[in-house]
Amino acid sequence: MAAVLGRTEVGIKEIGSTVTVPSNPKAKLMYYLNCMCAVLDLSNESNLSRLRAYSSYDSLTEEETDALIALCFLLSPTELIGKVIFPDAEMCGTSSNKFYEISAIRKNLLVSESIIIGGQQRHVTKIMAFKESWMTQNWIEPMQHFTERLARIATGQPIRYEAPSTQSYTRTSSNSCDDCCCVIL
Repeated sequence: MAAVLGRTEVGIKEIGSTVTVPSNPKAKLMYYLNCMCAVLDLSNESNLSRLRAYSSYDSLTEEETDALIALCFLLSPTELIGKVIFPDAEMCGTSSNKFYEISAIRKNLLVSESIIIGGQQRHVTKIMAFKESWMTQNWIEPMQHFTERLARIATGQPIRYEAPSTQSYTRTSSNSCDDCCCVIL
């Protein structure tokens, strides 16, 4: 079900705050995920908390980084634009993105009452307007940075660790560390 909102601007309420995101592709994707969690009402999903903590981007493990990249790919803008995120520079004002409660939507936007993500129905309670520069900085460029890694994830290839020396290591499927967790190639 969808609602078409006309020119009436009753109950406008901006939400959110200004943040500083580290200039790192991983941090930018973590921030993108954080924003999508806000509009998709996934903020209480505790298993996503580390993936959303963009200030601590350097503490993610390789497996968590893979999960972040895969999740951001699944939550791509092409799936969400026109449903919960809207390219509208005017609504952003001087910010590169801005969040609104559903009652704050301005003229002539079509808003979905709910959206299905990963087979689960989510009720739309917030939307986010963004400028193209926001999308470029927080999804397009970081995903381009991780293109090779995303291809590896998609094909199911194992994570490869590079050691400081000339030897390379790969993680085995062993769950215990009684044996060596890494194998020298």
